[in-house]
Amino acid sequence: MQLLELFRRYHKQAAKVALVVGSILLLINQHDALFGYQKIQWLPAVLTYCVPFCVFMLGKLSSERDCQRSSGLNVPVSRYR
Repeated sequence: MQLLELFRRYHKQAAKVALVVGSILLLINQHDALFGYQKIQWLPAVLTYCVPFCVFMLGKLSSERDCQRSSGLNVPVSRYR
């Protein structure tokens, strides 16, 4: 499965996961900036949301490849369970 096709299929789900996980991590990592007097660090804040998105997409890519290898088909095994 190509990465572009995978992105089309799972981008909404990945965005939801990134929003939840990224918000929790942002709260942990930038607590002083959000509730205190320090400046927010924008690059780490943006990366806080990008990393869970990328991890989700790479996990889906790995899973899809494993399903294709084990079934010998070009479709995910989970569709036929």
